[in-house]
Amino acid sequence: MWRFFGRRWEDEGHKEDDGYEEDGGEHTPEPGFVDWIFAAAADPEPSWWEREGTNPKRMGELSQAAFLARAQALGFGLAVPWGDSEKCDFICWARPEGRLLRVQVKATGRLNCGGYDVQPVYSTRGEGKKTYTSRDIDVLAAHVRVQGRWRRQKEIWYLLPIAAFEGVKSLRFYPGRKNRKARWEGYREAWEWLRGNGQ
Repeated sequence: MWRFFGRRWEDEGHKEDDGYEEDGGEHTPEPGFVDWIFAAAADPEPSWWEREGTNPKRMGELSQAAFLARAQALGFGLAVPWGDSEKCDFICWARPEGRLLRVQVKATGRLNCGGYDVQPVYSTRGEGKKTYTSRDIDVLAAHVRVQGRWRRQKEIWYLLPIAAFEGVKSLRFYPGRKNRKARWEGYREAWEWLRGNGQ
């Protein structure tokens, strides 16, 4: 549904029409008036965040863009591998001379049994899905888009070094829990792993 807003110019001076008309897309000019209109979507539902979350590829692209913006804001250097053949999404380092780390970004936004699932796997031709190893990446950046009533949903990042989950086929995150005893909660917003400490 579109709402049309107009301003009228009358012989007696300027006068604004503060209301709106819904005319089904038909507009008839009136003699003696100079009209202008602009259209705005009325109560767009669902939000862009929810719409894009239904498309796994687009959701992944949005999460990669979010990672780039966040890592840059935190002062890390970033490079993107050429093409789609590499198993990592970014090369990341702590400025000025930090170690180069391969980072894979994974997105999740669907609540399942109270948690958000991420599969640290990649697809191969003829061999199905395989889990990431230390030959493939150094850090997994899991972007959890928490479901809720907000117009723009909450974002939480988990940064896991490969040694913490190598060989694991599925990770489940519980960002809604107040205690931090869930298995992966120690890695929530753990951006220090991008500095290469202890790897």
